[in-house]
Amino acid sequence: MSSAGEDLPNGHESAEFFAAAGLLDGVEGDSRALRVMALNALLYEGVSVDDLRAATVEGRLPLMILEHALEPPATLTIGDLAEKSSVDETMLRSWFRALGRGVPGSDIAAYSNDDVLIALRLGEYLALGFEFEQLHALARVWGRNLGSFIDGLSELIEHGMSRADGNPDIILRYALEVRRFAEVESQILAHILGTTLAQRIRSEAVSAADKQNIRIGGAQDVAICFADLVGFTKLGEQLPAEVLGGVADELSALATALVDPPVRVFKTIGDAVMLMSPNVDAIVAVALDLCEQAQHHGLPPLRASVTFGKAVPRSGDWYGRPINLASRALSVADARQVVVTRDVVSRLDADRFVMTSLGAFPFKGVDNETELFAVTPR
Repeated sequence: MSSAGEDLPNGHESAEFFAAAGLLDGVEGDSRALRVMALNALLYEGVSVDDLRAATVEGRLPLMILEHALEPPATLTIGDLAEKSSVDETMLRSWFRALGRGVPGSDIAAYSNDDVLIALRLGEYLALGFEFEQLHALARVWGRNLGSFIDGLSELIEHGMSRADGNPDIILRYALEVRRFAEVESQILAHILGTTLAQRIRSEAVSAADKQNIRIGGAQDVAICFADLVGFTKLGEQLPAEVLGGVADELSALATALVDPPVRVFKTIGDAVMLMSPNVDAIVAVALDLCEQAQHHGLPPLRASVTFGKAVPRSGDWYGRPINLASRALSVADARQVVVTRDVVSRLDADRFVMTSLGAFPFKGVDNETELFAVTPR
């Protein structure tokens, strides 16, 4: 057994060892077992028994756990990362800054081996032929949205710890769980990112085949409606996460309540819902009703777009040009407005709806300008 004043590289000591070091005074039962677990975790990180004793006396043990769980030892400078990854140091600085990682002075060791992996990934992207400007723009998007996700996650953890009401055992248990919590969340993010990216690539492939008149197995002529809440992003800066989530849930519930066959909801994405139907009249009627009912239910203003074309169903989702176009056309719609493409207009019952041309609009990924129409009930 190690003596009480040594630095220990691994933490596998017994309660008797910590008791002899004066680290378990007045702690019994489950609290004692929890304290031993925490102390061993810190010993594994290389914290000395003397430092543990000081942290215990000062009540800093949970904070020390958090620091060591979430901040790997920083031993590398930005120059070290550039050398290990063979990526230009100036590029790395811009890359890390865009990700929100922070870039201190050149001689400051602020990075770990995990950061080396990030730098290596950048090198691999560049080797594949991606332009750094494109990668940098993507990193900025990732940094902004990840910051929002972390804010929401932090609020969740802070809420849990506030309920501890100063109970050191509960706070310590949260601290011990943070590393596992972070690992699980990273796995969830990786899964969602991979799945969503695969779906997007599949959708683009279906669109490309449709443009070239290549027959696609399972393709159907369908109308797609994309509807979202106007100003939801700004609303997120003003409301707590739980309130914001309630607004999105209410939109999903409203859409489900209003939809009847042949229209159905096939996806909800935060502040948006996506509908599909083989019947153009039916889906436009639902879109108009949804915009009106959102106002009556006290939701932020809703807007919607409807497109028509060949799409392919896969695993409960839909892929193809009408889905891609619907998401882009939505940007043209004003609050409480439904916009549709010419393919939709040509199939609408003129006795039920009034169609007013809004002009032609260029959209990314669409070869020609797309004419859009505002639809209102007659």
